[in-house]
Amino acid sequence: MTRLSLKPFRLPAFAALVFALAAPAWADYPEKPIRLIIPFAQGGATDAVGRMIAAPLEEALGQAVVIVNQPGAGGAVGLANTVQARPDGYTLAIGSDSSLAARPLMTESGYTLEDLAPIARLVEAPTGFAVRSDSPYQDLASLVEAMKGGQLKWSSPGVGAGPHLAAEIFLDQFGLSATHISSASGKDALVKLLSGEVDFVSAAGSNFPSMLDEAAGAIRVLGLAGTERWVRMPEVPTFQELGFDFVRTQWFGVVAPAGTPEDVLATLSAEIERILNDSSSDELLKRFHFSSAYQSPDEFRAQLERESTELLPVLTKIGMAKK
Repeated sequence: MTRLSLKPFRLPAFAALVFALAAPAWADYPEKPIRLIIPFAQGGATDAVGRMIAAPLEEALGQAVVIVNQPGAGGAVGLANTVQARPDGYTLAIGSDSSLAARPLMTESGYTLEDLAPIARLVEAPTGFAVRSDSPYQDLASLVEAMKGGQLKWSSPGVGAGPHLAAEIFLDQFGLSATHISSASGKDALVKLLSGEVDFVSAAGSNFPSMLDEAAGAIRVLGLAGTERWVRMPEVPTFQELGFDFVRTQWFGVVAPAGTPEDVLATLSAEIERILNDSSSDELLKRFHFSSAYQSPDEFRAQLERESTELLPVLTKIGMAKK
């Protein structure tokens, strides 16, 4: 009988080879530059937040974070492009409450919540109402009383923007009526207010410090819709303090295409949390008039789902929900 001669089999080496071949491509993430899509033009709030987080994230990860502005359709263009990218952690996007929670309900945006992998909520600022300093409406109560007649006009940074939708929710919640006059930006809304074209504006609190500077005391912020007085404008009362149980903030967060590996999402989220908790970040937050508002991926997804549920009835009522 012929004997088979078997050479020694090196199991450890073979196992290492199998493991190496099976190991996920993201084991050493990141290994190349990361693209951060900002779905709005340069100079706006979303752009400011994206650039604010890019530099420290780049330093933390040891790879370049390349800003790519892709404006259009209220943020839908850039986010639609994001969800079409390979879900490998090398394409991320900055989104806002309106572009992430509301826009998919309003138009054929090219993406849904299910197409997104939330990574972290970053920052927020409360919504607020402001009037001219010489306005007959000296406080929020008198403004609300005037809105019961349905004769007032108001503006916001744009149709579908967070402050526009926040005010629509407020009107609906308290059975009020007022005519919205759209603006192209917060600055444009301020011009309309100062010219007398509108009676009040709804804007994110982050807009008000610059508005107050530009208007040189010509406007008055009646209230901010936070759960407590905002650290950036502690002299302004909350809506709740003024007798109106209404809380609504404008926020920004980082997302990736659905299917991005959980390990990658966890790595990015942990680094962002560390950055936002670092004392040096407070100077950047002060500069852009925001407050840190970190949420983990699960918390952020819950926030998106909750806000989408809240927004749908109001969008339907004002004719902005897609059919």
